[in-house]
Amino acid sequence: MDYAVQFQINIFALMILLVLYLIMKTQAKVKSTGKQLLKAVMAASAAAIIIEPLTWIFDGKQFFGAFTLEYGTNVLLFMMGPILGGLLLSYVDYRLFRSPARLKKKGYYQHASVLTALILLVNVFYPLYFTVDAVTNSYSSGDFKEVHYVVLASMYIYMFFFITKHHKKTNQYVVNIFLLFFALPIAGMIVQLFDSKLYFSWTSTALGILVAYVFLESSSSEEDFLTRLYNRKSYDLHTANLLELQKPFQVILIDLNHFKEINDTYGHDKGDELLIRFAGLLKTVFSKKALVSRLGGDEFMIVLEDTAVYPEKKVQELGQLLLKQKDPFLSRLTFSWGTKTWQPGITQEMMYKAVDKQMYEHKYASKRTDQG
Repeated sequence: MDYAVQFQINIFALMILLVLYLIMKTQAKVKSTGKQLLKAVMAASAAAIIIEPLTWIFDGKQFFGAFTLEYGTNVLLFMMGPILGGLLLSYVDYRLFRSPARLKKKGYYQHASVLTALILLVNVFYPLYFTVDAVTNSYSSGDFKEVHYVVLASMYIYMFFFITKHHKKTNQYVVNIFLLFFALPIAGMIVQLFDSKLYFSWTSTALGILVAYVFLESSSSEEDFLTRLYNRKSYDLHTANLLELQKPFQVILIDLNHFKEINDTYGHDKGDELLIRFAGLLKTVFSKKALVSRLGGDEFMIVLEDTAVYPEKKVQELGQLLLKQKDPFLSRLTFSWGTKTWQPGITQEMMYKAVDKQMYEHKYASKRTDQG
């Protein structure tokens, strides 16, 4: 219980991260590199928040393995600083450049982590950062511990320089969030430097993560308000992520025929009812692995990551399902469609133009058939 009181702020920070992770896991179904990086930052922060109290708990304890635990947790704690700093910078880099390939080339900014690992390896033989007395199991700072803080400070200074240099790649709102994102953990570190028992260094990072998620990753709903399908933004984000990762996928664009006439003749309430019910049929036909979205009006887009699925068969299945509906409005509903499979070098705009063109060719052919 004494430890629970002493490290209550760490426990509170862990609870924040846990709740935030559950929110991301259950509500944010559209994947993105940004969210994955933020989850990595969360994992690193949670590890540091747990490891820090352990270094205090094991300090001076006398039991089998106590020395290994004390030394090991301190090594991990020294490593967490540059690892977390690199992940934070990776997140900002991605938000500015939207390029996973760029991050890979830069090694996710883990250069300081490699340097720290090498120093800690030397530390085993020559105590540079810290030492643990083999008899008393007591921790003592090394003569060059300040080097570690210089390395961390250099990373955060570079972060601010990086944001300032590339601020034109985004709007001022996002820049301000970035600055707050970094200011919180820096403030926590400064506070803890004055009093080592105020565990704000790592716990304040949890607040930074919360700020980043609330204001950057979940600023708007992923769902269309009427049909409860995914919306246009979700579609754009999801396909952009697939293109960035070079993952094969295919899209199907569906546009309802003569829908304007239904709205004009029977009213928008009837039109909305049909949209909602048609959306339900789309969910029935396409598996959970597909992202079904409403782009706007009576236009729908389906993203299939399973390239083994034949779009023609799925569209045929949808048409047959419509014919079986008891509501005459729904059973007589027809649609035009187009499909496109990802190819290396193709952009999001190129895919949409190709599938949109095919859909209009299908619509024109249907009109000629009706007239003939």
